[in-house]
Amino acid sequence: MVALALIGGVVAVLMLRRVEVEVDGIAEGQVVMRRDLADLTVRIDASGLTAGDVSVQLNGDELATSTEGGVVVARPERLVQGPNTLVVSVDSRIGIGGATVERRFLYDPSGPSLQVPRQFVPPPPGEVATMRGLVSGARSLTANGQPVPIEPGGAFTINVLPGTTEIAFEAHDGDGNPVSATVEVTSSPDAVDHPDTRAVHVTAAGWADPAIREQVIDLARTGRINAVQLDIKDEGGEVGYTSAVPLAKRVGAIGGYYDAKTALDELHGLGVRVIGRIVCFLDPTLAEWAWSNDRPEMVVLDGVGSAPLANNYGTAAFTNLADDAVRKYQIDLAVEATGLGFDEILYDYVRRPEGDMSEMQFAGLEGGPDVAIARFVSRTATRMAEVDEDAKLGVSVFGIASTRPEQMAQDISLLAPLVDYVSPMVYPSHWGDGEFGVADPNRQPGDIVKASVEDFHRVAAGSGAAIVPWLQDFDSGDVIYGPAEVRAQIDAVYATGSQGFLLWNSGSLYTAAGLPARGD
Repeated sequence: MVALALIGGVVAVLMLRRVEVEVDGIAEGQVVMRRDLADLTVRIDASGLTAGDVSVQLNGDELATSTEGGVVVARPERLVQGPNTLVVSVDSRIGIGGATVERRFLYDPSGPSLQVPRQFVPPPPGEVATMRGLVSGARSLTANGQPVPIEPGGAFTINVLPGTTEIAFEAHDGDGNPVSATVEVTSSPDAVDHPDTRAVHVTAAGWADPAIREQVIDLARTGRINAVQLDIKDEGGEVGYTSAVPLAKRVGAIGGYYDAKTALDELHGLGVRVIGRIVCFLDPTLAEWAWSNDRPEMVVLDGVGSAPLANNYGTAAFTNLADDAVRKYQIDLAVEATGLGFDEILYDYVRRPEGDMSEMQFAGLEGGPDVAIARFVSRTATRMAEVDEDAKLGVSVFGIASTRPEQMAQDISLLAPLVDYVSPMVYPSHWGDGEFGVADPNRQPGDIVKASVEDFHRVAAGSGAAIVPWLQDFDSGDVIYGPAEVRAQIDAVYATGSQGFLLWNSGSLYTAAGLPARGD
């Protein structure tokens, strides 16, 4: 009888110490959708006289908790796509007999996405205030509760009425998954956070030339530049280093002028950033290979679709900006270069060919080419961030893109919110007389640069993108560009509040005296 009494006492004590936990809000094996996130709440009810502190972990990270109505509450927010693990632990006040509950579930973030600027800056009074953006996977879209038509390809345009202080967007897909974004309407956009850039363009072959390389290194040593733009893929479609990207090998694009790691180590050792330039859709190497290998969908075709579009760049030069394989090639190069250590990727020729759209065909194009280009740039930014969150992405654009975007499908209002910086090519020699009120731009480099760059600031205001323009260090006609002309452009850039400049000379030979020295 004594033994039975002892056993009964032990059982009673163990029952006293036992902690029981009920977890509601996420079930084992549940699939959490994006539409569920707003109301996703985990409630933990721990019972038992010895129940102590409650901790909640999501994928190994501690979640904040609170107490509501006598139960512990946690709200998971940062789910990862695919499997997630929630672990609830309850301590025992007497050191033994605690409890743990584990829930494994899936997160499916599929649903619509919105890409809009952080802020919208209205134009001067008298001008129509319109804003463009991109939406993906949406069946419906509203702005401040009003329906917004979605254009083919997923772009949209709204008129912003006077007196509007913010624009609240909400999109839903066919399953009811929502996404929302709010754009502040302001005349004083936030300051742009971007490093000052004083860079020169260097071709792959130029970096392999000891004399050119030494000149560039000297510019870095003397503090005249703090960044080097080094070509990854050039206007001929040649890749400067020995890339591992399969398509680059298949089409014979590998030039192998420099070893990427060696070049990056040397330049980083000088304290300069390295900007890798990728010429995107002008690619004679790829275009000729595609046409010769029965891949016509990869090239821009003429108006009747019977041959590659022929223009000043050659008989088969422009690749199709709407083709998945073409776009993947550029992105693969950008991702590879980011992984190698390039600090920035700068896309060039991220546009359609010049000319009448009716005289060219893009297989598979949905919507306008400007929308296809924006989506391509957006995808690049996403892929690069997966490799290095600190790597930056920029786009080179025509100088007229701020006022005539349709001529090359470079809509700054769509592109600027997707990138870290926009680099307009505002070479004075490329402007016609009288542009922006400047009588003779080629002989007034400072005036035309200031006026044109200010216009890009106007168009990109509120997007978060910096303006880092391309400037001219080459002669044009009977106008010689020396130190005074180069310096006039640089001074004009900084007068606009820009975040620096990129200097262009096709031979990678620069007017050092025109570049401010360290401390100037």
